[in-house]
Amino acid sequence: MILKRDSRRGRTGARKTAQSLRRGASSRLALMLVMGFVLAFGGVISIKLYQDWRAAESAVEAAQTRNAAFIAERLSGRIAEVRSALAMTAAQLDALSPAGAARNASQALETLTRPAWVEGAALLLPDGRIISSLDLPDTVLRNAADDALAAGQGVAARAGSPHPIVSAHPVRLADGTVGAVLAFINPNALLPGQAGEEIAFLTDASGRLLALKPAASFDGAPLAAERVGLDPGAVARMAERGGAMRGAQLAGADSVLGAASVAGAPLHALTLGPGAVNSTTWRQTLLFNLLLFAATLGASVALFLVLRKRIGELGVAEGMLRESQNRLTLAMEGARVGVWDWDLESDSVLLTESFAQILGRTRAEEVSGPEFLLLISEEDRNKVRAALRSAAQTDELDVMVRAAQLAVWFQMRGRIMDGTRRLVGVAIDITERKGAQARVQAAESRLRAALESMTESFVLWDSRRRLMLWNRKFREFFGLSDTALRGNMRYEEVEAMAAKAIARVHGEPGADSYELELKDGRWLHYSDRRTNDGGIVSVGADITALKTQETALRDNERALRRTVENLKLSQARVEELAEAHQQERVRAEEANRSKSEFLANMSHELRTPLNAINGFSEIMAGEMFGPLGDERYKGYVTDILGSGQHLLSLINDILDMSKIEAGKMQLQTELILPGDVIEQCVRIMRARAEEKSITLAVEAESLPEIEADPRALKQVLLNLMSNAVKFTPEGGAVKVRGFDAADGVVLQVADTGIGIPAEHLPRLGRPFEQIESQTAKSHQGSGLGLALSKSLIELHGGTLRIDSAPGKGTTVSFSLPARLEAPAPVESDPAGLQQAGQA
Repeated sequence: MILKRDSRRGRTGARKTAQSLRRGASSRLALMLVMGFVLAFGGVISIKLYQDWRAAESAVEAAQTRNAAFIAERLSGRIAEVRSALAMTAAQLDALSPAGAARNASQALETLTRPAWVEGAALLLPDGRIISSLDLPDTVLRNAADDALAAGQGVAARAGSPHPIVSAHPVRLADGTVGAVLAFINPNALLPGQAGEEIAFLTDASGRLLALKPAASFDGAPLAAERVGLDPGAVARMAERGGAMRGAQLAGADSVLGAASVAGAPLHALTLGPGAVNSTTWRQTLLFNLLLFAATLGASVALFLVLRKRIGELGVAEGMLRESQNRLTLAMEGARVGVWDWDLESDSVLLTESFAQILGRTRAEEVSGPEFLLLISEEDRNKVRAALRSAAQTDELDVMVRAAQLAVWFQMRGRIMDGTRRLVGVAIDITERKGAQARVQAAESRLRAALESMTESFVLWDSRRRLMLWNRKFREFFGLSDTALRGNMRYEEVEAMAAKAIARVHGEPGADSYELELKDGRWLHYSDRRTNDGGIVSVGADITALKTQETALRDNERALRRTVENLKLSQARVEELAEAHQQERVRAEEANRSKSEFLANMSHELRTPLNAINGFSEIMAGEMFGPLGDERYKGYVTDILGSGQHLLSLINDILDMSKIEAGKMQLQTELILPGDVIEQCVRIMRARAEEKSITLAVEAESLPEIEADPRALKQVLLNLMSNAVKFTPEGGAVKVRGFDAADGVVLQVADTGIGIPAEHLPRLGRPFEQIESQTAKSHQGSGLGLALSKSLIELHGGTLRIDSAPGKGTTVSFSLPARLEAPAPVESDPAGLQQAGQA
């Protein structure tokens, strides 16, 4: 019994020892966890302090950047004011004479020097006179004007000069000369005063110092950047884009240099300020974090003491808490949600770090109501104010706004806490939602534009057969107005409106494709397709042209069949006509041979008796063997001789014409001078012209040598001159002209005769053709002369032209090539001539 009791005591002690060891191990583990947590929290606090310190330094640099940009903007405005004044002064002096400009110079310069930063002005006249409000040499003023006018912006910076900034504008005077008006700008007056330890610099584009405020002693290089220990090139590049740079030295202290370029002038504005952060704010931040660390440390000790008593329960609770915290953290980070607390009494807003990050800030902070509104875009500030006023009545706030400096949208939702005037809520980042909405709207716009640009009709119905989308072509096909259709219309309503334009539907009931014949004659082809959600897409195309082509093809097919039948019927007739044509051709060739034989025989049979008649008549007319006796015999003989000669000429013309038509006329060409042939023809025709008191003149000097048949050319000229003399009344004139052409000569016979009506010109040039008029009938002729002349000219490769008008005369012109290449065809236009009515 004693041994059993001792054994139980031993086991109980062992259990207690084991439990004690477990509790000790748990306590040591808890202690290690607490210490680890304290150390980790200390690290977090250190990192947070470092980030806050960097943010404070960045704020100092941003302040210098803004200060430099503000000064640059102010300088730009003042310089722009000076340039505007110069432009107005130049406009007032424009169009004045130099003397007038000189008279108005004093008043203009006084106006220019009114601003405090303009220390002087001058007017440079083109004649060398200079009117200036400053006592400066003329050379200095001219050089300053040249520098300013040569600058692209009309402003020049001249470091080292007593007047380093000058702006100029050209003046165009009434006499066309150009002068210039210029203003000297005081750089010290341009710079605004600086508060505290701030210093403002004004430099040219290369960094040379022009002015600074307040006045300070800077020894060393002429460049402002070098005087504060910085690289001039880096400062110049920073000034072009605007910014700030650390490392500047002012009285041995580290400072920040801000820089910005002055718009409209080759100038840079620099600001130099202390680089240290706000010590008060930093001490507050440091104290807050130290207190937070101390509180955390005390809580950790207290937690350790509690853990020693309730290690098991606390372990479970701590695990649950850690899990809950992880979920909350993941949820907050994933959803980008922040918390805010707006005290309406003090008008202050407490922002958590997550909300501050949404707004572009780096840490949690408390700001005033106006400061918070500045973090919101200007167009949404009134919306927030209205929501605050509404929350006082409804106890709730729900508004969507955009951040001022970021492309971030967020939704503020909150409620007033019971019994207080504090609005507490969350801020949800909805930028992605807004972006998705914008993308959806853009996609809808593109879809709508694509549908409107389609040449086919498009309409979309949902699963309940409600109208969802349609395009312009759908309305046009059925004659619907822009306001006739609206979303969610029932299929039956739209179908009833469209039915007014439909004459007939072609297709099987319920088919996916069908054709519509409209009342206006058009044809439409529609195809219906089911969508995945049970809707219907209908696409229609105008197939009127296809239907028209189908009809035309059917008509053409029927016409082709009829044509084939007619061709079969006509084939026999064609064969008969071909045989008849061959027979007629044989008869025509036989008739042509007969005509040629007849003309050959007649040439001998007619010429033989005519030679005897003409010969004996000529002997009798000359009374070779004595007087004839009665004077009437002498007249008879003269008539016989004239008639015989005329008949012989007619026979010769007929024979020549027949040779030409038969293609047997051969030209005997040689190199001749057209002037010699013209002179021979004029000598022959002069006697006939003098009988009618007609002046016969020649204008054909220095004509080039051509290749032609002299007999044929003489025959053409005699025919044309004979006609001119024949149809020109007494006292008229006939003129023969010759011109040198690029490829030969142009000869011309002009008269002041009776002329030819325009409607008769096409008939001229046809064999045996005469104009049926009383005047023409009074002159004998066969009508072959002009036709023969035309044929001979064409044999030479030339052309003939007639210009005539009744009562004014006729001009016949023909061209002959310099060298005869090949005989030209006799046949040409129906009349064989080129005619033109004479004005």
